[in-house]
Amino acid sequence: KMQRAHDTPLLFDNEVVKKIADKHNKSAGQVLLRWATQRGVAVIPKSNNKDRLAQNLDVCSFDLAEDEIKAISALDRGLRFNDPVNYGLNIPIFA
Repeated sequence: KMQRAHDTPLLFDNEVVKKIADKHNKSAGQVLLRWATQRGVAVIPKSNNKDRLAQNLDVCSFDLAEDEIKAISALDRGLRFNDPVNYGLNIPIFA
């Protein structure tokens, strides 16, 4: 059974993500967005910060290597970050 996330550290601060970001000279947010988009997942990033808005648009200028995608995917802790039942939906949403 999946557990809800409580006091889970942000992926932006994860050492694996930060190392990959440094390698590509990108932010952790860009790496995480690229991880999703490169796997065919649609993303809707949000920011009120002008610099981060620009970074969010610059996620197709680099590709993650297969081992980097696997390393980020391996960070899955089987925790639910959004409980769809709270919205009257009976669908699984996991991170």
